[in-house]
Amino acid sequence: MQVIKDNKSLAQAIAHLENVKRSEGYLLKEHFNFTVHSLNPINIVKEKFNQTIHAPGFKGKILSSVFGIASGYFTNSLLVGGSTNPIKKIIGTFIQNKIANLSQDVDTEELKEKGITLLSDTLQKLKIK
Repeated sequence: MQVIKDNKSLAQAIAHLENVKRSEGYLLKEHFNFTVHSLNPINIVKEKFNQTIHAPGFKGKILSSVFGIASGYFTNSLLVGGSTNPIKKIIGTFIQNKIANLSQDVDTEELKEKGITLLSDTLQKLKIK
């Protein structure tokens, strides 16, 4: 802080303090607007959604899940087809769920190996070749 000796130095000190007040008021308003924008529920959801999408490994998990579900449905349609046999439908649904769940625990190569093994074992048990 400068020493005030006369009216000129007093006017300079007042002008300096008014400038500080204006700039701090501007910064306070900007921070308030940023806080209001950040606490808006829609913006919070958008931010979390973007963080989830851009998380490492997210695309691999989605692709693996889609592959698992698709292979499960394919297996179910192969086993059941147009059959009206309730036992075949139950077995098909069970195998569909097992194959779909395999994709969440293993990588794609292991999934292929386990899926082929499970499918061939199941087909042999049902005596379908």
